[in-house]
Amino acid sequence: MKKRVNKKSMLKEAIADIDKELNTLASEKSSLQKQISSINSSMANAEQSEKQLKEKIAKLMEKEEKLSEKKRGVQAKVDSLSEKLGKVKKIKYEMGEI
Repeated sequence: MKKRVNKKSMLKEAIADIDKELNTLASEKSSLQKQISSINSSMANAEQSEKQLKEKIAKLMEKEEKLSEKKRGVQAKVDSLSEKLGKVKKIKYEMGEI
């Protein structure tokens, strides 16, 4: 009879230990799931920021291209004016020789 009671007692203790371990594991699982959720949220925010930055870069590149075109146009006008000024100076010099 003592053996039976002793075995029951040992089994109850083993079951109690297993229950404690299961509760600990469930708690750890819950904590890890919260961490995963937090990380997923952070990743989503980072991806959104990356998307916004890429859009800004694209707009800046577009602006840069427009400014480069404008610069080329202005440089062409400057070159044309320089050429005309050179011609005027040449004519003025030639008239001064007369």
